[in-house]
This record gives sequence, C-alpha cells and structure tokens, in this order.
Amino acid sequence: MLRNKKGVSPVIAVVLMIVVAVAISLVVYVWASGFVSEKTGAESKAGDYSFLVETKDVNSTNIRNTGTAISPMDGTDATTDFWNAFDLYVNNALKPSPPSAATVTLHDTNSNNVWDKGEVITIDFNTDASAGDKIKLVHKDSGTPIVFKLE
Repeated sequence: MLRNKKGVSPVIAVVLMIVVAVAISLVVYVWASGFVSEKTGAESKAGDYSFLVETKDVNSTNIRNTGTAISPMDGTDATTDFWNAFDLYVNNALKPSPPSAATVTLHDTNSNNVWDKGEVITIDFNTDASAGDKIKLVHKDSGTPIVFKLE
C-alpha cells in the first residue's frame, strides 16, 4: 500500500527549498540591519528640535525650547549666539544675520549657557519687525521653523 503513494515531485521540492531559504535570509537581514543601525546610530536624528511661542509681542516675544538643547550660548552675547543658530524671515524676506536691531535674552535657569529644554528666550524685534508682521525663525542646523505673527 505504501508503494502506491508518491512524494512531492523533485521540481516542487527544489522550489519550496528556495522559497524557505529566501524567507529565512530576509528575516535575518531585517533583524541584522535593525541591530546594526541601532548600535551605530546610522538612523539617528540630529536632534528633536521643537519650540513653543508663548508671547508674540514686538518688544518681548517669548519662545520656549521644548526639544533638544541648543548651544553654544556662551553667555557673553546671547543675541549673536541666537542669530548664529537661526535665520530670521520677516514677511517671507530673509533679514541679514544678525538682524540690525533685534536683541535676544536667554533666561538660563541652569546657568550653563545652553538653551535647554524648558528654557525661554525673549526676542525684542525693535525696528526689524512690527505688529502684524509674519515672522519665521529657521534653525540653521536642522531646518526646524518657528512661525508666528507679531501682535
């Protein structure tokens, strides 16, 4: 009775072996590539930059850093340090860097001269912008924009 039963044809057997080998190699590749990129940081971001505009007054716009710390803010001139890190657009026109009159004050609660997460910077736009102007600050390293309209 066992002599009448036939097994899988050799062609089907070879195709099944190839499919199983390819499936196993794909699983190993996906696992290994995730492991390697995790260890080397190949897929890591430059930073998670995010900001919250708390007030939009021409003379005292407060922006809170809600993401990655930004340095250097060497403490000697926060205005220069800030404008080295950000571009200023007023009504979609790029202002020269640094802007002629805008001043920046870092409220450095940690006294480490870094704009840390949770800390606030106050910008006084003086004559560089006025109420109703659309402001866009762009972080030069990451391209992260901060967009708001002055009140």
